[in-house]
Formats: sequence, C-alpha cells, structure tokens
Amino acid sequence: MRVGICCSGVGPAAAPSFITHAAKTAERLGFSTFWTGEHVVLFEAYPESKYPYAGDYGTDVPVPDPTAPIIDPIIAMTWAAAATTRIEVGSGIVILPQRNPVVLAKEVATLDALSGGRAVLGVGVGWCKEEYDAVGADWPGRGKRTDEHIAALRALWNDTASSFHGETVNFDRAYLFPKPARPGGLPILVGGESDVALKRAARLGDGWIAFKLPVGDAAARIARLRALTAEQGRDPDRLRIVTAIFSHTSLDDMKRYRDAGVTEFNLVTAGELPLDEAGLTAGLEDFARRLLEPAFKLQAI
Repeated sequence: MRVGICCSGVGPAAAPSFITHAAKTAERLGFSTFWTGEHVVLFEAYPESKYPYAGDYGTDVPVPDPTAPIIDPIIAMTWAAAATTRIEVGSGIVILPQRNPVVLAKEVATLDALSGGRAVLGVGVGWCKEEYDAVGADWPGRGKRTDEHIAALRALWNDTASSFHGETVNFDRAYLFPKPARPGGLPILVGGESDVALKRAARLGDGWIAFKLPVGDAAARIARLRALTAEQGRDPDRLRIVTAIFSHTSLDDMKRYRDAGVTEFNLVTAGELPLDEAGLTAGLEDFARRLLEPAFKLQAI
C-alpha cells in the first residue's frame, strides 16, 4: 500500500523552508506522493456556498483566517520536486474549471518533464461560488468545463499536433512541447465524493481521490466506481483509488479500506506538524512509524 502525505501549503506550512524539508524527509521515509491543495482566494464568509467538510476540523470554513497564505499547487509541486528525486508531487486538488486548460497543460507537462515523470494531477470541480466569481469563471457550467478540460489536457499531452473542439475549449493543430515524461501523459485523478465525481472518474480519470470517505461506505462506493468504469469499457483494475487518512486512523480501518479496494492513502496532517526542522523531522518519523510502516505490511496480510 502506497501512502502519500499532505502537510504543507497553508499558513506557516506554506513557508519555502517547510515545504523543502517536509518533501525531502517524506521522500527519505518512503512516502509515495507529496500532495498540495488549492484555493486562489479566501473570504471572511461564504453566503452562497456550503463548505462540504464543515466540522471536520472544528470550523465551518476552509481556513478560519482569510489572511493565511495558501500557495499555488503547481508552483508548490515544482518547489517540492526541485528538492527531491523520487517522490511524486501531486495536486490534491486543482479546481480545474477555474483554470485555462491550455496554460495548465503547459505548466504541468513542463513540471513532469523537469521532474522526470513525477507529477500527478488531481482535479476537481470545487464548492465555492464566491471563488469562481472572483476569478471570472462560470459557476453553472463547471461540470461541462471539467469534462472538456480533461479531454483537452490529454489531447495536448498525447498528440503531436493537438486539436480539440468543444463547447468551452477550442484549438486546432496546436503544438505543445515539452510533453510529459511518461508515455501517454501523466495521471489525472478525479476528486470528490458525489455520484457525479464517481461517474467522471469512471469516464475520464486514471483514478479517484476521496477526502471524506467513511470506512463503512468505502466498499459500496468503490464497487460503484468499478462498475461504472467497466460500463465505460475501461479496466477498473487500472484505477488509482486514493483516500485520505488522518493521524488518528487505526490500522483496522486501513485494513478495511484496503479490503474495500483502496490502492493508496493520503495522510492529511492539517497543521499538526511542528514548524522547526527538528520537530518536523520527528513528527514525520512518528507518522511513518505509526501509519506508513503498517501500510507497507498490509500488502503481505
């Protein structure tokens, strides 16, 4: 079982020294992927939106202090990749309909090429209408744009002369180089727990990322994803199925996730790690001892 980690990018953990040291230490300890999330802007209140993870961290908003720094995930991934040599760097997630897919294709392909094929693009629709309004993105059309953006990314990464003609994205015989380092492009994992997200992952994704997947629901949700994938004529055994775990997640729950079909974990630390290098190292080593090493052993159980 692979275990990635999401421990940086927000507040004091957005500091460059924290990201560098965390990524290097995570790589040394054997974590598989270094994940970073996204919000372009924050607000004091969200009158038109409901935060889907309200209460999970004792707050009804994503970050209580709207002045807290949240760094761009692609730049954070690049910073982490430059400090390491083996660990994957992933977005968990990029809010895809808020971005220009041609520009994003260039950015991520460049990162993948420079890092030797270590980029993973986690994408999602997002939940915050206020943020969509601030960046000038259309809220009602976000689902259609997500589907077309994924298809456009693949065309730009995989074809020599790339063409795509949709309702929201159009280009003809566009040459985007460098290509990603991996043949066939880099993995696109679809985030979200809704039926719509599962259907999108089954149609278009190389996998699925779930942040809030109760262990008791995992078997049914993953069976649903696998069935939807098979209906699309795609092999469900090729899916990367990632779920968030936390410092309090038990080994028994990890076994149940494994048995349900989860292929890898994303340890979300939510600001639990110390900021100084010695404390950060000790904290990551503790996580590795309690969660990473048991996950490795699950493969043999």
